[in-house]
Amino acid sequence: MSPSPDLPSPHAAGAERLRRARRAKGLGSAAEAARANGWNLNTYASNENGNASFSFRKAEDYARAFGVRAEWLYAGKGPMKARRPGLPVLGKVAAGAEALFDDDYEMGAAADWLDPMVPEDGIVLIVDGESMMPRFRHGEHLIFGRRYDDPTPLIGHEVMARLADGRKMVKILRRGAAPGLWTLESINTRFKPIEDVELLWALPFMGLRV
Repeated sequence: MSPSPDLPSPHAAGAERLRRARRAKGLGSAAEAARANGWNLNTYASNENGNASFSFRKAEDYARAFGVRAEWLYAGKGPMKARRPGLPVLGKVAAGAEALFDDDYEMGAAADWLDPMVPEDGIVLIVDGESMMPRFRHGEHLIFGRRYDDPTPLIGHEVMARLADGRKMVKILRRGAAPGLWTLESINTRFKPIEDVELLWALPFMGLRV
């Protein structure tokens, strides 16, 4: 990629950004960075200490190695790192004993945040109604993690589960009366559990946002 004409030449400020990117990558010195990436130490050190500017093409190389944006590294344009996309809002948890969710609600929308401990394939459900109080309240965003086709590790935990009959629920997972069967305990104890059902998969609950 050729240098962008609207990006001014870096120099001292570019050198400072380069040092910042290297430190953010966890590399303690210019020599360590050059050794880790197979760069000529004299060339890299001159770029980092400001004795020599670097081209946009070279900034792209450095940016890939340090996990930052080349435009930021070269000219300070935009954020240091590319923003990760928000978690998709898959639907809303509707009121009622089954705690079904409707995946037509805001399908394809995205929350504008992403918790660092949540995998990128996580999803968000929005609570609609008071059927899961006091644990979950209306309007809260429930975050669920990666899919488990075998939900055994999630026993005793809150999950978003898909039943073999197509229903999708937010419940507490329990063992059923026989292998391959599961009981889904309601978040709100006013509602009876759904016993001995087959599941296609379950996602673990990982937290909430108000």
